[in-house]
Amino acid sequence: MKLVITFVAGAALFLAPLPAQAEAAAKNPVSALKAQLKAGKGVRFTDASAFVGSINKDPLVRRKGVVQFGKKGIVASDVRGTFASPLFEGHTTKPERTIIIGKDAWLSGGSLAERLPKGKTWYKTFSLFNVGTLSSLFGQVVSPLEPATLAELVKRGKRSGSTYRGTITFERLRDISPWFSETMGLTRSTEAVITYTLQVDRRGLPSKLKTSWLATELAAIPTWEEKTVVTETRYTGWGTKVSIKQPPKSQVTSKLED
Repeated sequence: MKLVITFVAGAALFLAPLPAQAEAAAKNPVSALKAQLKAGKGVRFTDASAFVGSINKDPLVRRKGVVQFGKKGIVASDVRGTFASPLFEGHTTKPERTIIIGKDAWLSGGSLAERLPKGKTWYKTFSLFNVGTLSSLFGQVVSPLEPATLAELVKRGKRSGSTYRGTITFERLRDISPWFSETMGLTRSTEAVITYTLQVDRRGLPSKLKTSWLATELAAIPTWEEKTVVTETRYTGWGTKVSIKQPPKSQVTSKLED
């Protein structure tokens, strides 16, 4: 497969700046997050990912979605993703969508659409939280929506007002984060390091997360040498009423055509 990936020119291009954050001491982020874990409530997010060092002015992938909470954490999500340009020769940039409820996932769009039987628009498979469509693989691999993950980011980060900056390894995330494990799958190195900058709002809730890690930790591809995957995610609408439902059964299949 011949790769024709276009790299992005810088990391600051992703999204418009947030309003100035108060420099006053932030409330306890983990306690603030746990208070949001209520059935039928959730949060929206948008993210943009890129390979730093590109000649393209657009991110490689943009995603937006909504996450639904239960009393213990994430119970469902609905995420849409779009590539700005083909990832490899023959790859389509048609929008992709993944709905996840518990242990089940429904995938639609993108390259998958060409393999769906006539009259079907969704493919049902097992849940992988953040992954499923190709765009998800290049989405945010760190989730501050998980109490254990958020606690680790706060603990490891050097705090300045409402911002925490630090590093965390793939290995540590795999131990504590279902989101990371099910997004990244099998990585080349558990010792790989993610650098992060986390901002919280006046309530202590995550509002922005920027992460970066070496692209070669995902795959040993020559054109990825010394390239860094940078993802910037915004979290909005905390406490939004969320009710994610599965697609109509008449549009769903569990088999793909060759």
